[in-house]
Amino acid sequence: MSQKVNWEHIRKEVFKKQNQLAIAIIGFVPPILGALEYLLGIENGHTSNWGPYDFLYGWIYSYIVTGSLFYGSAFIIQLLNTKLPWKGNTSKRVVVEVLLILGYSTVAQVSILYVLEGSPLIGIEAPLAFSDYARSVAFSNTITIIVVALIEGIYFFRNWRETLLNSERLQKEHAESQLANLRAQLDPHFMFNSLNVLTGLIRQEPKKAESFVEDFARVYRHMLEVNTKMLVPLEEELNFCRQYLRLQKTRFENGIQVEWNLNNLQEGSYLPPLSLQELLSNAIKHNSIDADRPLHIAISIEKEDLIVCNSINLRKGKAHSTGLGLKNIRERYKLLKAPMPNFKIVDEQYMGSLPLLRLEE
Repeated sequence: MSQKVNWEHIRKEVFKKQNQLAIAIIGFVPPILGALEYLLGIENGHTSNWGPYDFLYGWIYSYIVTGSLFYGSAFIIQLLNTKLPWKGNTSKRVVVEVLLILGYSTVAQVSILYVLEGSPLIGIEAPLAFSDYARSVAFSNTITIIVVALIEGIYFFRNWRETLLNSERLQKEHAESQLANLRAQLDPHFMFNSLNVLTGLIRQEPKKAESFVEDFARVYRHMLEVNTKMLVPLEEELNFCRQYLRLQKTRFENGIQVEWNLNNLQEGSYLPPLSLQELLSNAIKHNSIDADRPLHIAISIEKEDLIVCNSINLRKGKAHSTGLGLKNIRERYKLLKAPMPNFKIVDEQYMGSLPLLRLEE
């Protein structure tokens, strides 16, 4: 109750164009209802000899009452929004708002009738009886409460929508931040694996090492380009992995054999960037590779999944594994709220299944 009142803000909110339009619409209705009552012969306390000017007087009176009640109620609502906001004060706010608005509406309507008594604007024969005041006050209070309920309903709906949009925006930003962190983890992971390969080449075949460095630069440039993306087109990921496999063949030559079965490739399919490359990297890292017993890799599309199968010929000296690669893939699919990938051994082959995604996912 101690918050300072911004009177200029209240003034702008009370007299904004939406309120003026609402008054124009609401004030138009009562004279129409009065005319219908007259035409149907319903006793409403009005003079029985209505003429064309009575309709005009009725609209003038209606807009006087509507404007007074609407602007007064809007002022009360805006003042309470500052001094007694809904959050944390719901019950108290309902009671105070209803009492203030009904009290104001009653006083305003009685005052208007008293000032205009005998005027052709109100269309009621003077002197006014208590029943005339009571009927007008009851009608105006009913309309006022209905209008206030609509105003507050719209206010709550807008707040709910804004809260929902803000929540979704924060969730999206949080997910994007986490995805960025996960992608950042892949850079040193890929770098570490590639440097291991380069180290072996330098010792064994220095000329191939030079070619490897050039290919590595092209592949790593692509990794930097997709670092800010949540998804990449499937075709782009496939092309990148073809380059990556050519990079590996620099060292292993015929030790790696790849079979591509992409007959079911559909446009509009996406993958988290570098997810396919990570499966290929794991296959190369954990298996012994030579021309006599090559590593067979099959890449295919089955329904809505990209399937990667590789033969298993684990190295005798087990390669160090942090488990980062596959965990990283799972986490990215989880953050994208997409079907989870699956990794398992089937018929003495290691199989990784990556669900293909659509942009709406």
